[in-house]
Amino acid sequence: MVSWRDLVSVFVGGALGTAARAGLTLALAGDLGPALVPLINVVGAFAIGILFGIRARMPMSTRAQRAQLFFGTGVLGGFTTYSALAVESADLLLLWWGAVTVVVGTFAAWLGVLIGRGGRVA
Repeated sequence: MVSWRDLVSVFVGGALGTAARAGLTLALAGDLGPALVPLINVVGAFAIGILFGIRARMPMSTRAQRAQLFFGTGVLGGFTTYSALAVESADLLLLWWGAVTVVVGTFAAWLGVLIGRGGRVA
């Protein structure tokens, strides 16, 4: 059952992640141009992978579950922005960039899980 505390954790984390992405976008958009959104998504996917890999080694507890909701679903979910990637890809006719980002992001998440688990595959 989802509690109001879980919802608040996701909401606050999402707001922080979105603010971090917006800050990076404002600071780096001129330097990286259209590569910024895919870069943010790959970094976010890698961080989510590390988080879930670490989480897999921990015992299940309410506190650990709430931390995963805050950091994974909230902060990193707000930080990554696959919807913005889709819009930019369509606007710039760079659909291949979207596909490459999904593939690289999946690899980054897998690598993050591997690192988070301390190098163990299973």
